[in-house]
Amino acid sequence: MPASGHRSPTLFMMREITMANTVQPTAGSTTERRRFLKSAVAGATGLGVMLAARRAPAQTRGTVLRVLQWSHFVPAYDVWFDKVVKEWGAKNGVQVRVDRIPHLELPARIAAEYAAGSGHDVIYFVGTILTGLYHKNLVDLTDIVDKIGQKWGGWLPSAEPIARVEGRWHAMPDFYILAPMLWRKDLFDQNGLKPPATWELARVAGRTLKPKGHPCGIALSQCNDANLFLRTILFSHGAKEFDPSGQNVLLDSKETREGLRFIKALFDEAMTPEVFSWDDASDNRYLASGVACWVHDAISAYRTTEDTNPPVFQNTHVGLALEGTPGLRVSISNPNAYAVWKFSKNVAAAKDFLQHVADNWKDAMVGSRGYNMPFFRDAYRKPMPIIGSDPKLQILQDFPDFVRFAGYPGPFTTPVQEIVATFVFPDMCTKVARGMNPDEAINWAMGEYRRVLAKHRRS
Repeated sequence: MPASGHRSPTLFMMREITMANTVQPTAGSTTERRRFLKSAVAGATGLGVMLAARRAPAQTRGTVLRVLQWSHFVPAYDVWFDKVVKEWGAKNGVQVRVDRIPHLELPARIAAEYAAGSGHDVIYFVGTILTGLYHKNLVDLTDIVDKIGQKWGGWLPSAEPIARVEGRWHAMPDFYILAPMLWRKDLFDQNGLKPPATWELARVAGRTLKPKGHPCGIALSQCNDANLFLRTILFSHGAKEFDPSGQNVLLDSKETREGLRFIKALFDEAMTPEVFSWDDASDNRYLASGVACWVHDAISAYRTTEDTNPPVFQNTHVGLALEGTPGLRVSISNPNAYAVWKFSKNVAAAKDFLQHVADNWKDAMVGSRGYNMPFFRDAYRKPMPIIGSDPKLQILQDFPDFVRFAGYPGPFTTPVQEIVATFVFPDMCTKVARGMNPDEAINWAMGEYRRVLAKHRRS
């Protein structure tokens, strides 16, 4: 999912917007990070608008605001964000320090700050949304989130489960990440293949093109992409994770078995074993290399290919959510949100800063090259920034019709957030791809789901 120029996941990047930069190494390997995350979760139960921004409250002048951020998958967005931060800080007399780390390290860092009762003022959730887990320790942002929503036509319904707990907004939705089909039209045309409008057509294409050196790819590993895209496949085949109440697990079903059998066939016929070790940047590199006949990924892969392999980019086309069961299209997307710790000594500045960021959503879309999809209703008036003017990307303006989040068709509850953070769903799919019987894999997953639910019910 990351774009070209994405920084190494072994570096903790700290950037103070006075242009003094330091780089510090992070502790621990990928395995250690996952082990730490599981234990932490278990134990924690254009600048036009910017220049016109209002000033923060007078009491914030001369203060320092610390923001924990991720290294965006489109590096141009980080450049834009730094300009926004610098301008807002200068206008309001606030020194803003932005500390960037790779997105998979955010949950562990947030857990450490929770345990210590100190750290950043503003924190960021990427995909692994932990609002429900930490809401008692997060500032109630209802006043500003309601105000922002009213200004921009209201929030999309999908915004509430990621940021609202017990009727109050304990986080501010930022944007979500679409994952369309990115496919090589030249390879399809040369082999008489139909455009991949369905998962079955995508499988047939992969089966046809793999022997010719052009397999397809979806991560079967413990990464964010796997959490999203494997759910997308199963839910498009009629599988369900939770009922609408969010209380009952629906994973043990005929549809889940059918979806798992499809994943097994897709892997055997159309992919290679390297997908078992993929990270969130692997599919970007795969498409840009010219090897992949298709990947299912955010448009950061599209931008990576545009920047690094123009001939392949010219033949890369973009498709809507694929149909699994006839008439059923579901795309599980990646939500992002801001929150403010209650232990922050600069809550007023944090709130004003978040309002400023939210009001600049149009420029954020431009800065991210169309990657950031807002949660505001007014944002979907056509043409949208960037994607509305790109003939290949224009169809993404209709993508919100298919967007859902983990837990579907139930809400994105606190237990679901823990299940996502510990990669139960992709582990189930990977077990089947490696040869486990679907019944056995589902039984294992159901045990994990019941364990998480029981823990949260006790608490």
